Amino acid sequence: MLTWNMSHSPINSQRPLPFAPRPFEAEVLGGWIGRIASRYRMSVPAFATACELDLQMPDGCEWLLMRKLKPQMVVRLAALTRISVERIHDIPVAPPWEGPRPYFFYCARCVFLNPLDVAAPIWRREWLDQSMSACPTHGDEFQTLRASRVHACTNLDMLLVLVSRHEHDMRYGVIPPRASRVH
Repeated sequence: MLTWNMSHSPINSQRPLPFAPRPFEAEVLGGWIGRIASRYRMSVPAFATACELDLQMPDGCEWLLMRKLKPQMVVRLAALTRISVERIHDIPVAPPWEGPRPYFFYCARCVFLNPLDVAAPIWRREWLDQSMSACPTHGDEFQTLRASRVHACTNLDMLLVLVSRHEHDMRYGVIPPRASRVH
């Protein structure tokens, strides 16, 4: 995998990234930016710093729950990714959550199978919706990960490794069936 040394690039001239994956319709904004950071083997906060993006993440670990970006950051991101400002505005953000978020959810059947591009797993918006408990596509009950474990993941690839380990542990009995909803 090629990497791009952002420390030697003229960031201020808004030179586009050599490669920027396109956002998918069901993908959440933070997940898409997490995929871009993963592509360059960077954490989301490091990517934001290198690209001079204010992603409004007070502690740096809230990248998956990213809210709408400021207009000037959307323009900056559009220039970096060669994706229109309108398309970036259309990317859904994480829905609001009442109180502290103790868990994150995902569909075990969907997480690694993006029907639009099997080589590009995504994090879906409905997995961040507090009111949902099952996959709208499959009807399967969501799997659960502790928020502290998710917050330790600094880009989408790291989050997918966590999910993969969780699925492995459930499949091979490391996590008892009753505890499989919380990891």
